[in-house]
Amino acid sequence: MNKISQLDHDSKIPLHFQAEEQLRKLIQLPEFANGELFPKETDLAMRWGISRNTLRQAINNLVNEGLLERKKRVGTRVTQGKITTNLTNWTSFTHEMEDMGLIFKNLVLDVQKKKASEEVSKYLQIEVDADVICLKRIRSIDDGPMVCFNSYFHPRIGLSEDEDFKKPLYDLLDMDHNIVPMYSQEEIKAIAATAEIAGLLGIKKGLPVLERKRLVLDAGRKPIEYNICYYRNDWFTYSIEIKRSV
Repeated sequence: MNKISQLDHDSKIPLHFQAEEQLRKLIQLPEFANGELFPKETDLAMRWGISRNTLRQAINNLVNEGLLERKKRVGTRVTQGKITTNLTNWTSFTHEMEDMGLIFKNLVLDVQKKKASEEVSKYLQIEVDADVICLKRIRSIDDGPMVCFNSYFHPRIGLSEDEDFKKPLYDLLDMDHNIVPMYSQEEIKAIAATAEIAGLLGIKKGLPVLERKRLVLDAGRKPIEYNICYYRNDWFTYSIEIKRSV
């Protein structure tokens, strides 16, 4: 219980919203992400000084999102098999997963020099057919593919096919090339897996996957990397926190 913060009863933010925010933070902790039961509702309600109905409202919102599961006479825990990746802040996938106590390995790591497609050239603001380094990684915590990344890098960075891409990507850019990623522009949607994507992720064609397109920029907002990522829907969910402007 020492990792559970108190709620601010003097705040204008409704208590069930505050409770939901704290529950989202608990979901990120390794012990709960790995399946440990949440504290009992009576204990949480007493700790936060709220009614059980208020607490249930917060829990139900997360159950409806598929982040939590509740079983009678058992308790509430993080939905098994789901990894929550957070868009409040962003960092390299490796560091984000390590913060959750998850160690991912590369099942496939392929580096090639390719000609920029129209899509890649548009995002990186380079000419079509310009030479770019393409990094493909299929990653997992076990032997079954869970996520596939396709990264394309702006030619000005000077990356070659001989880089040590086993390093966390943004550490490599920072330490070896003095390129510091600062901004990330994200597009996320659910798509039906094509035959190619299904083959990469070891799933049936047509099953839903999360597609995330990310454009990474430096401090001057110059493009560094265009990344297309496919997450297995049975393993990942995205959590987004947005602050209301007043």
